Amino acid sequence: MRQMETDMVVVGSGLAGLATALWLSPAGEVLVLAKDRLDECNSTLAQGGIAAAISHADSPRLHAEDTLFAGAGLCEPQTVELLTQGATDIIADLVALGTHFDLDPSGALDLAREGAHRIARILHHGDSTGAEIWRVLHNQVLQKEHVRMLPGQRAEELWVEDGKCRGVIIRGVNGPTLVRAKVVVLATGGCGQLFGRTTSSRFSTGDGLIVAWRAGAVLRDLEFVQFHPTAFALGDSPLFLISEAVRGEGALLVLENGYRFMPEYHLLAELAPRDIVARAIAKEEEKGHRVFLDATPIGKNFAKRFPTIHSKLSKYGIDPLLDLIPVTPAAHFLMGGIKTDESGRTNVEGLYACGEAASTGVHGANRLASNSLLETLVFGKRVAAAVTYDLAKWFELKPTSLVKRTANAPGEANVKRGITKGYPLTLNVRDVVYPLDHNDARFKEVQTIMWEQVGLVRSGDGLQDALRKLESLEKQVLDDEPELRDIVQLAKLLAQAALERRESRGSHYRSDYPEISVAWNQKHLDIGLDRGRFSA
Repeated sequence: MRQMETDMVVVGSGLAGLATALWLSPAGEVLVLAKDRLDECNSTLAQGGIAAAISHADSPRLHAEDTLFAGAGLCEPQTVELLTQGATDIIADLVALGTHFDLDPSGALDLAREGAHRIARILHHGDSTGAEIWRVLHNQVLQKEHVRMLPGQRAEELWVEDGKCRGVIIRGVNGPTLVRAKVVVLATGGCGQLFGRTTSSRFSTGDGLIVAWRAGAVLRDLEFVQFHPTAFALGDSPLFLISEAVRGEGALLVLENGYRFMPEYHLLAELAPRDIVARAIAKEEEKGHRVFLDATPIGKNFAKRFPTIHSKLSKYGIDPLLDLIPVTPAAHFLMGGIKTDESGRTNVEGLYACGEAASTGVHGANRLASNSLLETLVFGKRVAAAVTYDLAKWFELKPTSLVKRTANAPGEANVKRGITKGYPLTLNVRDVVYPLDHNDARFKEVQTIMWEQVGLVRSGDGLQDALRKLESLEKQVLDDEPELRDIVQLAKLLAQAALERRESRGSHYRSDYPEISVAWNQKHLDIGLDRGRFSA
């Protein structure tokens, strides 16, 4: 097996990974790994915006209260405070780095409102906010002398020595490589592709979660998967997200006959928490109705405010000024993940996690809209600070003395800076390993099982049946199919967590336990490889 050596490895090239790498760069040599092209990530798909209490009518306290309300009693208040208090500095950082946010007619930052926010606090760049922030961070990282980027690599195993994470085994077009490092940061995103309907990138299969678990890290609250209420749904056409900001601008949810139904389900109607809106839509679908977004109240401003969505709709012959937009719920975000402290440290020394892959406690049972981009940046910065501190403590070195020059070491030809400067966004298919066939019947079956039995509405019988089917599928996976193996294993863990939590809370809804249980207040479900079972 080829080997490489660096100071720090960041697995994932979304906002969490780039933010961590950017703020880690003064501490030593950083290698950023991406499963495909660097820009193939959920971050570049994020439409709505980034939440921050920057208006005179707002405050971090109010933002925190809204976050706690959406989290349905399972958020960690002190971590939520770190998130909302850190938002102002993050926005200042982004503006200073060159991020272009939309402005109102007066020239001030334009703030939108989304579900479960009591006030307008969403900064945005049209409907491609994630891509805009990613562009800025990517450009900044490219300028850092000690940061290198290597696309087309999947993390297969973490390298653990004497109980400490000291590297990662990756696989690319040239086969497996052991990357030795002092620390590893997992910023691999969520696992939306486990479900038949999802708004996630095709590469969101939960790689970081399962390799962390096999290495001894604890996973927490996997049962909490957020289903976005409004994914575009027209026949067999691919699903794509219709941002919650569309409803924030005045779009209404209606049935095929034009009837507006959400006021029957919640006082906030279309702007209720996502779990409530998603289940309301699902219930109407069960009655035989089709559900649509009526964006005509937005008027001619739609194309300017949501140019990406408008362009996609046009391809299907839909004019939001005149036509209803067909929508359906889809898997969107994982609130659980790798258990970390407030600085991204896991229970395995040398292993850190941030972004959607991590469970910090900020989202609880249901993420507040537009807190996801904020989380990647606030906690990416915190992880960078924690890693810098820990390295100095462990090795008794000043950060700058960690930097070394190993550009000519065996196996490093593809990551020399001279190549990566223009390489990441022009990656050819032949340069990438696609170990998973998305048309594989077994993978399709996993998606069907998870959507139908571990989706919006769950039951004990359905979850047990799902586990039996997944265990049967697991026996059909071959030794040389590591990604499919990992997907099935993670699906089992998620289904087990959903079976274990015998209540309904936030995004987790059990038809046989339809109420919130006081006995489960502030109780998390943890699973570690050493125990092999869940503990609350």
